[in-house]
This record gives sequence, C-alpha cells and structure tokens, in this order.
Amino acid sequence: MVEKEKLKVLRVKADLSQEELARKAGMTSRSIGLYEADVNNLRKARYETVATLAEALGVTVNDIFLG
Repeated sequence: MVEKEKLKVLRVKADLSQEELARKAGMTSRSIGLYEADVNNLRKARYETVATLAEALGVTVNDIFLG
C-alpha cells in the first residue's frame, strides 16, 4: 500500500521542489501536486509514469509503493 505522503517524503529527501521534480520527470508541477495530494492518483498512474518518477527521485518503484 502506498503511504499517503510517500511521494512528497521522497521528493523532499531528494531536496527537490515540485517544479524541479516535474522538470526531471518531464511532467508538469501540477501533475506532481496531484500525485502528492491524493495517493489514488498515483495508484492509478501508468507504470511508466511511476518508473519515471522513481528514476527522477533516484529510487525504485518499490520504494514508492512499498517504502
């Protein structure tokens, strides 16, 4: 199960703002905000999207979902 604020925790740990993570992942900061605000948005995201976020954060997909 995904912890509610897991993505935000990983982003802050990586010392990235939402805008910086969005740039690294090729997404909009609005998308990052939506994923952080509602874990269901992240659960419904395509695997490729989560993998891109993981790569940008320097973690694995399992780190995002299982921590």
